Amino acid sequence: MTEMSRTIQTSKLPTRQKIEGIKQALAGQYKSLALFEPMPLPLLPSITVTGIKVETVHVFKTAMAPIRLTFMTTQPINGKNEFTVIFKTRVDLRQDQLVTQLFELMDTLLKKENMDLNLRPYKVLATNKTDGIIECVENCLTVADTIEEHSIQNFLKKYHPDNNSPYGIKPLILDNYVRSCAGYCVLTYILGIGDRHLDNLMITREGVVFHIDFGFILGRDPRPFPPPMQIGPALVEGMGGQNSVHFALFKRYCCTAYKILRKSSSLIINLVSLMIDANIEHIDQREKSILKVQEKFNLNLSDEQANEAFQQLITDSIRILSREISSFKGVYKNYWHS
Repeated sequence: MTEMSRTIQTSKLPTRQKIEGIKQALAGQYKSLALFEPMPLPLLPSITVTGIKVETVHVFKTAMAPIRLTFMTTQPINGKNEFTVIFKTRVDLRQDQLVTQLFELMDTLLKKENMDLNLRPYKVLATNKTDGIIECVENCLTVADTIEEHSIQNFLKKYHPDNNSPYGIKPLILDNYVRSCAGYCVLTYILGIGDRHLDNLMITREGVVFHIDFGFILGRDPRPFPPPMQIGPALVEGMGGQNSVHFALFKRYCCTAYKILRKSSSLIINLVSLMIDANIEHIDQREKSILKVQEKFNLNLSDEQANEAFQQLITDSIRILSREISSFKGVYKNYWHS
């Protein structure tokens, strides 16, 4: 796949012809990839795959031209005997893999305390320093695309209408939305994940919000003065605004999750320190990076003081992002639309 992907990247052909070229290669030179003996999928070994569905191959219209591949599986997954991935080359996915693994860990810690925030830490596998595979989450859009066509509430209402419920949306779907927004706000805050905008924030038809693309972590951000927490006006409006019952629930979920994760701060900090030792570009200032994560936990404060500080952080972050958008709407057109 690496050889095929790199050929596609350097090709000047239109995307449609690139796709046809891959299909022809899978029917000829690389036909052993189209059908093979059952084997565990390296990305998720619990899934057994038997080949690639050639007719569903797709190439994305971006500079790196990632390839979407659907594998045939021996067991049904969400009602279908298939599992879709995105293959990327000339991209170091090791950092993304480590971040998603930390997300999974924190999700497990929360669930042990009966705190299910409907997180969606998709799978990432870096096969080497320049190639890797990413799980493709079905039935989702970027929040940027969602807002381009609908508001968030109208998007959720389109797939799950309920005229007898708040905002005309089924309560379970709205709860998915509020919980997942809260969960990822806390997780991205703790890990200092930067370069957040509406094109790397996804939403599923079931209302689950999740983040993708983790090129900036541990406090790094291409912007000079990023907000402390990633919760923009568009997300808040999806809950009904800052005075709504659902926004109050959002804050409660955030604070409860933060309190739970503070209890496991030593484990999280130790795992971050191991990540720093992985010799990944941009993660090289060990002591400084560990200190940044420690500071996020406010370990010098009591639970009550930390709760108050965290609530203030939410308020400050929304105000900062709202002010940025109002002042620089043209520049930040695609960043946290209001």
